[in-house]
Amino acid sequence: MHSLREEMIAVLSEVMNFWSEKTVDFNYGGFYGKLDFYGNPIANSNKGIILNARLLWSFAKVANHTKSNDFSDVLERSYAYVDQYFFDEKYNGVFWELDYQGNVIHTEKKAIAQAYTLLGLSEYYLVTKEEKIKNKCVQLFLCIEDNFYNKESNFYYNELTRELNPIDFESKSLGTHLHLLEAYTNLYQFYKTDQLKDRIQNLFEILISKFLHQNEFCELDFDKNWKSKTDNISIGHNAEVPSMLLDFSKLVDEHEYQEKLISKLENYCQLSMKLIDKFGGLYMFQNVKSKDFTKEFQWWMQTETIIAFQKLLEFTKEEKYLTYRNKLFNFTKQYFIDNENGEWHEKLSADKKTIVVPKVAMWKSPYHIVRMCTSFI
Repeated sequence: MHSLREEMIAVLSEVMNFWSEKTVDFNYGGFYGKLDFYGNPIANSNKGIILNARLLWSFAKVANHTKSNDFSDVLERSYAYVDQYFFDEKYNGVFWELDYQGNVIHTEKKAIAQAYTLLGLSEYYLVTKEEKIKNKCVQLFLCIEDNFYNKESNFYYNELTRELNPIDFESKSLGTHLHLLEAYTNLYQFYKTDQLKDRIQNLFEILISKFLHQNEFCELDFDKNWKSKTDNISIGHNAEVPSMLLDFSKLVDEHEYQEKLISKLENYCQLSMKLIDKFGGLYMFQNVKSKDFTKEFQWWMQTETIIAFQKLLEFTKEEKYLTYRNKLFNFTKQYFIDNENGEWHEKLSADKKTIVVPKVAMWKSPYHIVRMCTSFI
């Protein structure tokens, strides 16, 4: 019987081999924007920054974590495509989407796109140690701070125009603030300035005081007055957010938050444990008011909750978290890993039947699987 670590090594190897072998676009550069359910390229698919930035991070993270050069060619390809095609040389920042030939079709600048790009670039710098990569990281960080941060109301805009003017003055989203913090803490590993440390501290405060203020679930959205707009509890975010913040707190020595985050994670995982007991895996959403579930299983919330149970096991030493971690990993292996066509299925119906959707798309990348596997290797 293989150890969990050995299984994670095998999963990681199979997934990264899929991406390096099946997704490279030799005709137009970079990577295909979409692959169908069976792993075949979908012709003329647009290429989004979220997919490409997450690919850059994923290949760089594997290189750093495993000390391997197995994917060096595709890693360099990933960086080169992002650098050449997605960066806006005129106004700074990265574009949202290109067509299949690399022409810009959506020029808006979204905060989450800048965040994932900074995350990927900073991880790539940790591989190369090249000064030009570091400078590009710093340039993007300063662009975010100069344009996306609203000092008066202490939040980050979700979206700006190409020229970096605000589009949405009001809404405040979890994804924007969480992934900016993720990128900033990664950058802080080699860019330890007072400004960056201050911005990290501020993002911690925003996330913990606003988005994690509830005891049963994390908030997803607020309006201009910080009034909740969260209609559905995201079961995946309940695990992902406090778990990620625990990791970030270690990187920047913010130990004061750890006890509070463990408490939140324990509370938020109560619902997950009930679902695992009843269905084996995790549904996507539960309505805040009706308590009805969106009866669909998605791949990423399983992986993030496996990480969360591991964190709880490490911090509390309680055996129940080991049990739930193993149950959920076994469920995930059984239903999500596509042993026939490679990589993982995106989602399942309530009766655990695979739903036929693209294997690769803007938001369907190896990011969450890499996060899970590297947590155990």
